[in-house]
Amino acid sequence: MDNTLIFATEVALSLVLSIAILVRLQKLLREVGAALCEKGGIGTDFWIAYFQLMVIIAPLTIVTYFSKAGHFSALVPQMQHSLFLLLIAQFIGLALVGRAVWNAAFPKAPTPRVYVPNAPIAPAPMRKEQTT
Repeated sequence: MDNTLIFATEVALSLVLSIAILVRLQKLLREVGAALCEKGGIGTDFWIAYFQLMVIIAPLTIVTYFSKAGHFSALVPQMQHSLFLLLIAQFIGLALVGRAVWNAAFPKAPTPRVYVPNAPIAPAPMRKEQTT
């Protein structure tokens, strides 16, 4: 097969898979966004736009960079590599989105101060009026 045709097929399949994922998860993400963001705010719209961009851009970037279109002489190894690359790219795109949603839903709590009994306490710094 022609190298250009193989590469174009990989890119087209990446876009088709991304659009299928967008269609499937759009309603669920809107519900999650509405639950996490304040009512009437633009937070939900931001997360929807972020999700859409990441699900399309991340896999497309990976497929474009790591494509080995025309590298294999036989068709089956080429198809195996292309399919593997497409699935890994989609997984990475979803992982990036999932991580962002997780961090928004469950922000890290501040590190608590620990009381250690009998620990030496540093003296308080002297104020200017004490030094004179």
